[in-house]
Formats: sequence, structure tokens, C-alpha cells
Amino acid sequence: MPSCMTAPFDVSPPSRAGLFAQVASQLEDLILAGKIEVGTKLPPEGVLAGQFAVSRPVIREALAQLRERGLTETVNGSGTYVRRPDGEHLTEVMLRHLHFGSLAAPEVVESLYEARIAVEVMAARLAASRAVEADIRQIEDRLEEMERAADDPAAWIAADMGFHMAVVGASHNPFLGAFLTPMTRSIEQSMSESWRDPGAVRSGLLAHGAICTAIVNHREQEAAQAMVQHLQDSKARLASALVLPGLAHGAASAMGARP
Repeated sequence: MPSCMTAPFDVSPPSRAGLFAQVASQLEDLILAGKIEVGTKLPPEGVLAGQFAVSRPVIREALAQLRERGLTETVNGSGTYVRRPDGEHLTEVMLRHLHFGSLAAPEVVESLYEARIAVEVMAARLAASRAVEADIRQIEDRLEEMERAADDPAAWIAADMGFHMAVVGASHNPFLGAFLTPMTRSIEQSMSESWRDPGAVRSGLLAHGAICTAIVNHREQEAAQAMVQHLQDSKARLASALVLPGLAHGAASAMGARP
């Protein structure tokens, strides 16, 4: 039996501009944070309107947005319920919440690189084990593009991101690609910030070369370790560019130390 939410939850009255979008955003945040659980029946429109201090049409539009995002469903004659989003909708939700401005917060940078290490270290290990000739050619091609783009930030970022996606593709595990894809926008933005570091290009070429060599030679442990070292260096350079000294000089995580 789905639960029914009766107690008010903590919300803020939105400003006049984009009322329904702001209401939808607050409700989305509550759902994603688990404060409104999957299966919960939302309060009636009138109750929500009172909590948000807006009109019922605003609430109606906000709920329509949540339905389009795959976060709620309306049962005729019963009400609106929170649902678990499918993969496509979840990717869209993640992209909305990975704002570039938030990279200035140390915990966001830490979370981004924890997620990258979880996905990309395993991808590098599997790529070293499973890569076929076509996969290796893709990885080598992206590395060559990086070398040619050493003086072109936009081309470098495209080639760099392409290299990482090629490694994930060579893992032949589609779930790893599904996990990494929603992060690409934030990763590209972090690359743009790190470009300020004059040593970033040289360090990046060496690191990607080491990853490529390990995969080509089918050395799983070496590929995983090379990816860990690259991501740790990348995080430190980003933290330095954003003036986040606690992360720039932090110790390696236990997972990073033992891939």
C-alpha cells in the first residue's frame, strides 16, 4: 500500500518569476533526497497551494512538470503519487542537478571524483581485459587528437572526454556508460577550469598515454592504477584552480590507493 503524505514538509514560497518551475524544482529536490519516498501520495492541489503560498493552477503546472520528468504519476480518482524514474528520465534529472556553479563547493568536487573513480577505474580494468582491435583504435585515435589539440582548449576537452568514453566503451559493460554519461557535462566543465593550470596538458598527455599503453597490453591492474592516478591528479588540479586547498592537498582515498 502506498503511503499518503499528510504532514507539511519544509518548503519555501517561490518568487513571482517562474512560479511553477520553482515549485516543481523544490518538489523534485525533496523526492531525490528521499524526503518524499517513492509510492507516497502527494497532498491535494489545494493543500500544496497553501504550503507553497501559490495558486492551484501553479501547483497543477508544477505537477505536470514532475509527471513529464517521470517523478510522479496521477491515478484518476485517487491522486498523484511519487514514482521511481526510469533510466532516461533519471539521466535528465542528474543533468539538471549537476550545475557548474556548484563545482565551487568542495563536497561537490569530492562527490564528482568519487563517482568517476567508481566508474572509470573499473572501466579501465575491464577495457584492459576485453578491448578488441576496434576499441583500441578508438582509444588511440582520441589520444592522438589530444596531442594535436594541446593548444586548443575546446578541441582538447572534446578529445579528452572522447578518450574516457572510449575506455568505457571498451569495457563492454553498457551500465558503466549509463553511469558516466550524465556526468559528462560536469566533467567537461571541470576540464575547462583545470585548463588554467599550465601543467595540466603535459600531465594529462602522460596520464592518458599510460592508461592507453596498459589497455593495449591488456594489463588490468596497471590500467586501473593509471586511471586512479590520473583522476587524483585531475581532482587536485581542479581544486587548485577553484582555490579549494583542502581537496588540492588531500590524501588519496582508500579506494584510490588500492584499485
